[in-house]
Amino acid sequence: MSEIHRLLDMDFGSDGLSRLKYLLDNGADIESRVGTIEETPLHVAARRFRVEASEYLLDRGARIDALTKGGKSAFAHARRRGFTRLFEFLEARGASTALSPADDFAVAVINHNLDQARSVLDEFPEVACTGNPEEDRLLAEVSGQSSTLPVSFLIHLGVDLQATGVDDGSPLHIAAWFGQPDNAKLLIDAGAPLNVFDRCHGSTPLGWAVHGSTYSGESESRQESYVQLVEMLIAAGSSMRYPDEQEGNRYLKRLLGDASPSVRSVLKRHC
Repeated sequence: MSEIHRLLDMDFGSDGLSRLKYLLDNGADIESRVGTIEETPLHVAARRFRVEASEYLLDRGARIDALTKGGKSAFAHARRRGFTRLFEFLEARGASTALSPADDFAVAVINHNLDQARSVLDEFPEVACTGNPEEDRLLAEVSGQSSTLPVSFLIHLGVDLQATGVDDGSPLHIAAWFGQPDNAKLLIDAGAPLNVFDRCHGSTPLGWAVHGSTYSGESESRQESYVQLVEMLIAAGSSMRYPDEQEGNRYLKRLLGDASPSVRSVLKRHC
């Protein structure tokens, strides 16, 4: 991952804009592409809901309608995720608003308009499982929401339970991070894998729930949900060891170090 992509994707703090300016002033390629889907910096900014960064990139000459390998523009990235402020800004700056049938399906599901989603499916039945990772990540996108309706709807359609979303997280990873036990239960009951370590953070859904109990934006107000999640994941068979860990407790130590006090007590009770 290039420095500019990493900044926009994972390290964009309060000084993000000044660091972005520094990188571009010192030769960073504004149209450089990285990853399996070949995203430009603008794609990453849109996917991460970075409105000010998107505006700055456009001011510096970024191509507004550049497409990823899977055919997604920054506008499509924002529209598929329900980032209203961002996609309206991009439209006002002249972005093409063209969407594929799979995008229309995603927009309907994200907005809980399941009747519209069914209408799209009737005409384009392939949109639920296209084989395009930029489209099949939809279940991961909705698993962090509070509503169970989109998750239940997509599971019923037989979508891929392991198609990854943000930070290479599966739908169960995402539900765990955002403290959504009801969605996690739907996924577990449907057969979502428990002990998959993502490639970004090297952690399982249990690890994401534990980390979220301390570091997610709403962790303080959602402690009961994280406790419920951790109890549920352990009861379902989530391991507290690394795959290669025959003896020792390296992963458990990591979990205990990440956990909020209430979640830490759950881990100690089960270890």
